[in-house]
Amino acid sequence: MIPPEKAVEIVKDYLDRNKIDYIRVSEKVMTEKEEIPYGVMEGKELTSHTVAYYFEGYYGETPIFITLNAEDGTLLFGASSSGFLDLT
Repeated sequence: MIPPEKAVEIVKDYLDRNKIDYIRVSEKVMTEKEEIPYGVMEGKELTSHTVAYYFEGYYGETPIFITLNAEDGTLLFGASSSGFLDLT
């Protein structure tokens, strides 16, 4: 299992690699065993890390949540107020 600090690094690398503008990435990581609700691993029960990053929205900072597989660090999906996001 990857440590929560590594999950934050993976998310920052993803954002930089894809040139996604953000204000900050939260250092708080939520770790839980859950049934994955979206994406290629949908329906499987995995231990996951969820990291939030924030971008400048119309009314201030807006969060986007990135969920990773805690076992190997694979990006699973993103979630925003608009719904689920595919991560490439």
